[in-house]
Formats: sequence, C-alpha cells, structure tokens
Amino acid sequence: MSKSLPCGRKRAHGPTQSDRSGDLWRPRLNDFLKRKRLRATRPREWIAEVALTRKSHFDIQSLVKEVGARHPEISPATVYRTVATLCEAGLLTETLQGKGGVALYEPSLEDEHHDHVVCIDCNEIIEFHDSGLERAQNKALENMQFKQIRHRHVIYARCLKL
Repeated sequence: MSKSLPCGRKRAHGPTQSDRSGDLWRPRLNDFLKRKRLRATRPREWIAEVALTRKSHFDIQSLVKEVGARHPEISPATVYRTVATLCEAGLLTETLQGKGGVALYEPSLEDEHHDHVVCIDCNEIIEFHDSGLERAQNKALENMQFKQIRHRHVIYARCLKL
C-alpha cells in the first residue's frame, strides 16, 4: 500500500529511473572521461554511483552528506566538481529548483523526456509526460522559427485535495 503525502495525494509508485538504469551509466561516464582526457578516479566513480542511483530528485548538499557518510575522505569540493562533470556528460540533469532556489538534480540515463509538477503544499515532485503539451511547444517553436535544443517544464501547483 502506498503512503499518502501531507496533501492527501497517494505517493507515486512503480519503477524509478534509477531502478531501470542499472549500471548503464558506467560505460557512458568512462567514454565521456576518455573523450575529455580526464582520469577515471575512484572518487568520481563513487560519487557517480551515489548520485546516479538516487531514487528521487536531490540537491548537492544532500549528495555531499551521503557521499561523506560513505566515503569521508572525499571533500565537498570534489562532489561539486563531479556533479558538474556528470551534468556535462549528460548523466545528471539540473531539473528544477527546490525551496530557496536550491538546484535539484536527477539522473538522465534514459531518453524518456518528462516534465514536473511540484506540490507547493508538501513539496512532492510528480513527473509526467503529455504528448499534447509537447506538440503545442513544438508548434509554437515552429511558428517562431526556432529549433528546440532542450527544455525544462516545471509547474508549481497546489493540490486540489486540500
């Protein structure tokens, strides 16, 4: 049985991105590091493993804490640099901002695009995909003579169940 959120909505369940990704990130990270002529170090691998197997969106501070608990020899600066590397490699994406404008990240290991709804009552992040919304965005870009490179769609909403 799924737990309810503070707003009364049932918590989403089912496979998360990290459940579906396995170790697909390892060869992608190694290929990226080789192309950039960067070393494949143990700390990079450990940080990547923690970040890319998270089951939910996270901020860097929570990642620093988790990495520090598992590997106290890794400095926060190394975590910050590695997050930037993982983003550049396309393995991690800054998806939205949490409370106070803090950047939140999630693994980007699959080609499945999704957008986000953030409940402003309980801060739950709900992922969704709407092909009609995507078509409307593409049509608007076409009308303005633009070609999309990437986009981030976040809706901040209040749950109607309150």
